[in-house]
Amino acid sequence: MNTCRIVGSRSGVEPVNLFAPDPATPIATHPRAAELRRWTRDYLCQPHPDLGRTGPVCPYTSRAITNHFLWAAFIEGRSIDAEVLTAVVDDLYDLFPVLPPRDEPDSKFKAVLVVFPDLTEYEDIDAVQIEHKSRFVEKGLMLGQFYPGCTAPGLHNPDFPALDAPLPMLAVRYMAPTDFLFLNTRHEWMDSYLKLFAPAIPKFITSAMSDRLVQTTEDSNETH
Repeated sequence: MNTCRIVGSRSGVEPVNLFAPDPATPIATHPRAAELRRWTRDYLCQPHPDLGRTGPVCPYTSRAITNHFLWAAFIEGRSIDAEVLTAVVDDLYDLFPVLPPRDEPDSKFKAVLVVFPDLTEYEDIDAVQIEHKSRFVEKGLMLGQFYPGCTAPGLHNPDFPALDAPLPMLAVRYMAPTDFLFLNTRHEWMDSYLKLFAPAIPKFITSAMSDRLVQTTEDSNETH
């Protein structure tokens, strides 16, 4: 049971459980919370023909919902700019570790979604996400962006818009071994990734890493 309010000191963001099983636990009641639940259950937790692999679009979300570890907050208004988004991200950085569960075996499947239901322009979401991603990665966390029409490619099919969503939002979760292709564009990101996962990297990821290293070596040789 979690009856303690956890509120961001900068932005006022207050994550509550999206699928709380206990009537005494606060649950998301925003008018668009039902839409968010449908999207997580009916899209993220289901297979998709264009995904490029079997299984649900986001196995992480499936585990978060099953274990009731998925948190959500809604911040209304059309005047949400980069400054407001930065305050939200700063609060998420501090709040995520203290959101339940903190030390259960499955706490690695905890996730939080902060939704901006009135936003119609998404440039600031992209800008703030990329600006602050590094410090989340350094802590073994992923900071992601979702919004209608987002064209960021999927891991297995670059033509699959993995981050397209009906509502604009920022998301935080723990880093997973399959995040390699989200992290292989910066050395500092890969350093953090390898510190966490080097002994247990999935085979398809090690193959992708090998292909990338071979390609990098070939490109280097062609320039000499």
